[in-house]
Amino acid sequence: MAKLPLPAAREVAPTEADTEARRLPPPERGALLKPAFFLTVLAVAAGLGLGVHLVRYAQIADAARHQDPAVSSESDPGTSRLYRLKPIVTNLTDPADVWLRLDAAVVFEDEMPNSEIVSAKISEDLLAFLKTLKVGQLEGATQLQHLREDLRDRVAIRSGGDVRDLIIESLVVQ
Repeated sequence: MAKLPLPAAREVAPTEADTEARRLPPPERGALLKPAFFLTVLAVAAGLGLGVHLVRYAQIADAARHQDPAVSSESDPGTSRLYRLKPIVTNLTDPADVWLRLDAAVVFEDEMPNSEIVSAKISEDLLAFLKTLKVGQLEGATQLQHLREDLRDRVAIRSGGDVRDLIIESLVVQ
C-alpha cells in the first residue's frame, strides 16, 4: 500500500476574538492579600495562645516553689516508719498444691511502741486472707491490683488507721 500524502495544514491567522479568549484574566487586587492576611492572623493567634500557656505554667511553677512545705504534704515522711513483715507462706484454696509466698512491709504513720504486736496481727490477718485465694485471682495485672487493694484495706482495718501503706516487695506463686 502506498502512503498518501497528508493534506497540508492550513495556517489561519488567529482572530482578535481568539486572542481575547486565550488571555488570562488579570489577577484581582486582593487575591494575594487574603492568604497573607489569614496567615498573619493565624500566627498572631498561635503566639497569643502559646504566651498565655507559658504564663500560666510559670505561675504554677512559681506558686509551687513558694508553697509552705508544711501544707504541701499530709504526713511528714520523717515521722513514718517502715516495718518489714516476716514472709508469709501458704497454700491456695484451689488448687491445693499451689503455694504462695508474700514478702511485704507496712509503713506506720508515727513511731508506735506496739508496732511489733500490730505487725503480728497484720501478718495473721494476711495469712488468713491469702488462704482463701484461688489461682485465678492472681492472674493478670488487674487481678494483682485488686489483691493489692484488698490487702491494703485489711491492713488499714486491722491497724485501726495507724498504717499508712502496705508495700508488696515480692509475691511468688509456685
